[in-house]
Amino acid sequence: MPTESTLPAWPPEELTEDLRNASVTCDARDYALSHGLVYRALPAQKGEKPPQDTTIHAPLTLVPSPFPRFLFNKAQELQPLFNKLYANLALDEEFIRSIMESSVIHVDDFQAHLYNIWRTVLDEGLSQTSQLGLFRSDYLMHTNADSSLELKQVEFNTISASFGPLCTRTSALHHFLLNKGGYEALHPTLRRENMPQNDALDILAAGLADAHNHYIDECREAQRTVKPAVLFIVQPDERNTFDQRAIEMVLMEKYGIPVIRATFEELAKTASLHGSERILMIQSPVSLAPIEVSVAYLRAGYSPEDYNQTAWDTRLMLERSHAIKCPTIAMQLVGSKKAQQVLAEPGVLEKYVGNDADQVRLCFAQLWPLDTRSELGQEAHRRVRENPHEYVLKPQREGGGHNIYREDIPPALDAMEKHDKEREARGETGVKECEAYILMSMINPPRNRGNLFLRAGQTKATSELVRNSVSELGIYGSILFSPEKTVESRSGGYLLRTKSMESNEGGVAVGYSVIDTPLLV
Repeated sequence: MPTESTLPAWPPEELTEDLRNASVTCDARDYALSHGLVYRALPAQKGEKPPQDTTIHAPLTLVPSPFPRFLFNKAQELQPLFNKLYANLALDEEFIRSIMESSVIHVDDFQAHLYNIWRTVLDEGLSQTSQLGLFRSDYLMHTNADSSLELKQVEFNTISASFGPLCTRTSALHHFLLNKGGYEALHPTLRRENMPQNDALDILAAGLADAHNHYIDECREAQRTVKPAVLFIVQPDERNTFDQRAIEMVLMEKYGIPVIRATFEELAKTASLHGSERILMIQSPVSLAPIEVSVAYLRAGYSPEDYNQTAWDTRLMLERSHAIKCPTIAMQLVGSKKAQQVLAEPGVLEKYVGNDADQVRLCFAQLWPLDTRSELGQEAHRRVRENPHEYVLKPQREGGGHNIYREDIPPALDAMEKHDKEREARGETGVKECEAYILMSMINPPRNRGNLFLRAGQTKATSELVRNSVSELGIYGSILFSPEKTVESRSGGYLLRTKSMESNEGGVAVGYSVIDTPLLV
């Protein structure tokens, strides 16, 4: 078992001043800009659209961050089990009903909308029984009382698992700096064999290609004049476009699969269902011919902000269609924090992964419901009132910025209880507001490790020295499955996000973290 002492002090004192102002910083910026490791620039003023003809490099580290080889390998070994677990969950209608109807849909309108679409399509009858999952399982190193380190899962992402391409290119950037001599004699661990190659982009593109080809094989007898395409459903004014474009380019260049990009609003005007199988057709943006959609890949739709009534109607149309969805509504629902909490309860995992349950359970943090009826829920309320600094409240949301941490929890619970009493005074009854959250024990990452952060917009060729940072490891997976069989399961590639220890949140797109790579020790 690795310990905190097995991690080297980082960054080494001798490299900080050397690299912060050296030509290697310019090399890193130029590599990022010339290899698509970029975002669209921020708009000039709040409320404006990002400029479409201007890019900046993504935030990144100048050197890799130490990460125990044993824990990195363990995370890779777990991913096929998580592929299997979440495929089985998405097929279990009773599991979805139980976690949603027990509490979540009564206190979370967003999840209720998703759940209602799922029920509507089930009642009508599925046109497409195959599903595609593109996943990312996120972990932190946890330091035990005896200084030993273990892997703890933060969350499991079942929709819009992003940054596969950008972190693949960050790995290539760090290898470029190594090969050019930028790390020469800086630290004995900075060697090629300790810097794993990253195939996250290939895993994500291959998963979409698996689904597209399966769709074509299923509909072999169909009469077509135009080749079916993969549809990317994207957010308007997306700044992280190039992470998505990289997948699109691999699909076209390696697999010969065309891609169409559209927002919910655009689909409402150009998409329609045809025939008894409800084939999804979309008007081509470049020709008069309608195009059949093989796979609907959502890089939007994970947040309430993505929806108005038109968007909800469009999401229902997509779910009813014969296209293979990535993800289905079912898969999005089992990616909720409530599902994560229920999986941590005794005896649940065994139903889905059998004898591998103990291996999966070891990476779970402590999780509790926040109801006031069950023993576990009552225990959660006692724990968080007595020692709030040891916990985080997590709602059913993706994208960062939604959690409630430590000493902020008691006043947040007080406010929820006040709202409950106000509803009761109006004669309204039902599930308490706090049940929209789960309680999770805080993960304690190793301290006194830092890195050099390189962000765009700096007037000087320098990087920011962050003395105390924490790194979150994400592992990618892909699985194409139906009730009858698993067609293809893949896993591999990684994302390492590093942030200041002072920041609670971890998203790159929302500005908390920078993209990093692991230095295996």
